[in-house]
Amino acid sequence: MKSSLFLRLLIPAFFALVPLAGWSGNLRIDGIQITGNQVTKDFIIFRELPFSAGDTIPENDLSEKIRVARENLNNLLLFNYVEISPLRSVNDSSLVTVIIQVEERWYIWPLIEVKLEERNLSTWLQSWDFSKITIEAGARIDNFLGLKHKLVIAAHGGYQWGVFLGYRDISLDRQGKHFMSLDLQGNISHNLDIFTQEDKPARFNIRDIFLEKTIDTRINYSYRPDIRSIHNVSFMHEFTMLADTVLRLNPHYWGNDQLRRNAFRLNYRYRLDHRDYHPYPLNGYFLQAGLNTYITSDATVRYAQVTLGLQVFKQISSSRWYVSTVFSGGYSLSNTQAYILEKAIGYDNNMLRGYEYTVADGQSFVISNNTLKYNILKKKTFTLNWLSFLPKFNKIHVSIYANAHFDVGYAKNKWDYHLNSLSNQWLYSGGLGLDLVTYYDMVIGIDYSVNRQCNHGFFSWKNFFFSIKVPFI
Repeated sequence: MKSSLFLRLLIPAFFALVPLAGWSGNLRIDGIQITGNQVTKDFIIFRELPFSAGDTIPENDLSEKIRVARENLNNLLLFNYVEISPLRSVNDSSLVTVIIQVEERWYIWPLIEVKLEERNLSTWLQSWDFSKITIEAGARIDNFLGLKHKLVIAAHGGYQWGVFLGYRDISLDRQGKHFMSLDLQGNISHNLDIFTQEDKPARFNIRDIFLEKTIDTRINYSYRPDIRSIHNVSFMHEFTMLADTVLRLNPHYWGNDQLRRNAFRLNYRYRLDHRDYHPYPLNGYFLQAGLNTYITSDATVRYAQVTLGLQVFKQISSSRWYVSTVFSGGYSLSNTQAYILEKAIGYDNNMLRGYEYTVADGQSFVISNNTLKYNILKKKTFTLNWLSFLPKFNKIHVSIYANAHFDVGYAKNKWDYHLNSLSNQWLYSGGLGLDLVTYYDMVIGIDYSVNRQCNHGFFSWKNFFFSIKVPFI
């Protein structure tokens, strides 16, 4: 009887206390205050936050949500510095005001750029050929109208000649779920990679003949259902005129014997991005999958490619050590042999360190880049007083990382290219490197790598590889 009475008193008391226990561990976002955004509209910042004013969140989750918010704002690439601080109410400790302080970058850039016309800096340094330089001039406006739009107007001459007009990252709604980009580009060139010989693109330069004339138009639509994922669909029309010299040198250059071509590309790409800092990630992961298609107006050349990429970055415990692995792969089908559609290892971002000077053509490929990093110099921020008249540039941050890397890859080529040897075999390389990471997303790297084809173990100038990564157009 006593036991029954005890339970009847205990159970109601227990359920009465449960809501109070849950309430005592929650915080309510009473408000969000933003300072420092003289150009950027407030809603551009608000839409990147994993919380909003009025939300109730568990107290233990607040620090994690602030970390994610800081990463999201840094990855907008609009600010040099982002600080987020929660401020509790004096009258009610369950109310929190989030203070966001940003320091905006310089957004209007006159474009005076010297481009080295090789696949990478290391390849150009092999010959120091100053004729392989294109000078570009124009203007680029980042964060146009304070809406994160990007406007680019440029013309280039020298090794390559052409014009470019781009209006990108156009928000179609205030929630930041729908975007559009428009590009128009025209080029004329005396220079063209017409085939691959000795595992290097054979670039021809004929001063009296324009080997290629192109006009490309691209429309891109992006749907971002949440902050970290995006669906991207792009449609491109290409009009190209070739000199007959090109097809005499390589009848399989682009799949048929016509000198004029209207072609269309329809591409789809899905991205899931949980990296902490896009230009130089140390923690998080990235997944990308895509389908690329190409067809000529007369359907004589048809091509499709499926691609997959996975990147994983991890700090080892709370130490200065970091490990990463990056996988990329592609599989393609086409109804004809076409050199321009057989770019595998050594093109775009599909690189093996130690093979910067060479390429491996093929219809299918897999690549694995593996890196162990050590943070030699933690992020240091300092002010250059003599640049005080340029407040967007006088505050600099620098960090330095040493790395050991091991890469492996394979390119499958069904065509018999007897002039090359790197396709249809496993390639691997290893080495050491040093990276300097600084403001405006600049990464300067130097690597020493030895690949499978190296016949000696001594340090040689040809085994040093250089890179400078700066986001541009």
